[in-house]
Amino acid sequence: MNACILYLHNKRIEMIKLESDHMESKSWEKLKDTDTWDFAEITKTLDSPSEVILVGESGLNTEYRRWLANHDRVLAKKLIAVIGNAIETKINPSQVSHFKEKYFRGRM
Repeated sequence: MNACILYLHNKRIEMIKLESDHMESKSWEKLKDTDTWDFAEITKTLDSPSEVILVGESGLNTEYRRWLANHDRVLAKKLIAVIGNAIETKINPSQVSHFKEKYFRGRM
């Protein structure tokens, strides 16, 4: 099982990749508000997960989902949840545990 949580925030995107035996993390940061996200690079780094959860600002979630629909429909079909969260700028370990239990339970 290769699942992924992608946390999208205006200034930071964080990926948590969950596999049956380990977890890895990677993040990208925007230095200036005028910088744009390279969704192609981020998507390539996900390395074909079997399931994906998007968490974060609804506008950025929508922007990334639109990009997926136009550039990577295979990955777009693997989205199992899109969760809005504009308050926190980083995903914390308790959220990872919660999402893992709620969405990936019995699959990992």
